[in-house]
Order: sequence, then structure tokens, then C-alpha cells
Amino acid sequence: MRNPKPRGRVVQSSAPVARLRTFYIAFAVIAVLVVIGVVYSIYGNQTEPTATVAATIPAPRSADIAMGKTDDGRFFLGNADAAVTVVEYADYQCPGCAFYSNSLSAAFEKDFIATGKVRLIFQDFPLGMHNNAVHAAVSARCAGEQSMGAFWQYNTVLFTNQSQWKDFDTDTFKQQTIAYAAQLGLESTAFAACIDLPESERTVRDFQKKSNALGLPGTPSFAVQGEIVDASSAKSVDDIDALVRAAITAALGN
Repeated sequence: MRNPKPRGRVVQSSAPVARLRTFYIAFAVIAVLVVIGVVYSIYGNQTEPTATVAATIPAPRSADIAMGKTDDGRFFLGNADAAVTVVEYADYQCPGCAFYSNSLSAAFEKDFIATGKVRLIFQDFPLGMHNNAVHAAVSARCAGEQSMGAFWQYNTVLFTNQSQWKDFDTDTFKQQTIAYAAQLGLESTAFAACIDLPESERTVRDFQKKSNALGLPGTPSFAVQGEIVDASSAKSVDDIDALVRAAITAALGN
């Protein structure tokens, strides 16, 4: 008699289940790696900001130099009723402006402002090529919110220490401006609040637009009695200074 064929149950292969399990494990690993990558891109790739540095603090201006503020919010040096008004259009990150402030402005103040002949108005003209110029102007104006003298001292500190901060990234420079305020003895909390106010930047941007509308060749530029000094022949900031002096002399009728 033939042996009957063995009867048994059909057993399904475990291969599809194993493949599915492998897929889910791989998917979970990829998801974790993506999350890690996102977190690293946000937090892990940040570099520690450059520490703030101590400023070189120039001597304050003589108390004999009058200071004030125009009706439209520009700071000035000299008697409000001086015979001649000079407007300086400047950018705190401009090397030529720093040279003028550090090397030529003291003699100009001695010859024209201290003698009562000239009132010098400073007008912000931050250039688009300079990433820290607008905030520098904002910080000087916020110093001026505490006192007229603080504006001019902060103005000088920015120009004197331009090489320290000109290459800082925006966040580091912001912290540096607060450090300068503290080093000058200003009230730091009020200063820090001021530089974050939208209207502080808006004021600087308004003066930037007004300066741009004049078609100025660059910074520093000057106007004497409302007339822009033609500095097209100038080859240096010293030449610009000489042209401004000549225009003042002519306006005084000397």
C-alpha cells in the first residue's frame, strides 16, 4: 500500500515581515538624523561672538564749546546764532570720516567753532556699503538722548575706535555699542532700550534719505550756508578741509 502523502500546514515566509521591520528602523534612524541636523544648523553651528573690547576714550570737548540740537533733531557744536552754518554729512564706518574726525576736526573747532564764527551741524549719512553704519548712528543718537555732551563724546569714540568695530558682525557690534556707553558712564539700561526702538533707526534712515537726495559725492561732505562744497577737485580729506575753510572765509567776507 502506498504511503499517503504527508499532510501539513502551509507556512508563510517571514522575509516580507523582516523587510518591513528593516524599513521602519531605517526610517526612524533617518528621522533622528534629520532632527539632529536641524538642531545643529540652528544651534550647533553658531560661533561664539567676539568679546567686547575697551575703547580708547578721547578727552571731552571744552565746556566753552556750545552744543545744541536743531528743530529737526540734528546735533550741533557752536553758537546757535553763529554767522556761518556748516553741515557735515558723515558715516561712522567711513575711513575718510574717521580721518577727518581724528586728524582735522580739532583744528577746525579751534579756528571756527570756539571763536563763535561757525555752527557745525552733524547729519547722519550712513552708506549702504557699510553694514554697521546705521546702528553706529543710532547708538550715537541714543547717547545724545542722555545729554548733548554724550552725543559728541560718543561720536568721537566711534570714529577713534573705528578699526575695532568696523568688521564686527551685527550682533557683536550691538553689544560693543552698549559696552562703549558703559565705558562713557552712560545709563546702560536706558541706552540699550533706546537702540532697540524702531523710531531710533527710523530717524537715522530719514536723514540718510535726505542726504541721498542731495546727490552728495560721498562722505565726508560739507555744506556751507546751505551750499554743498564742490569737492570734485579734492584728492584727499585734507583737500576737502581746505575747500570748506575757503568757503567759510568767503561766507564771512574775509
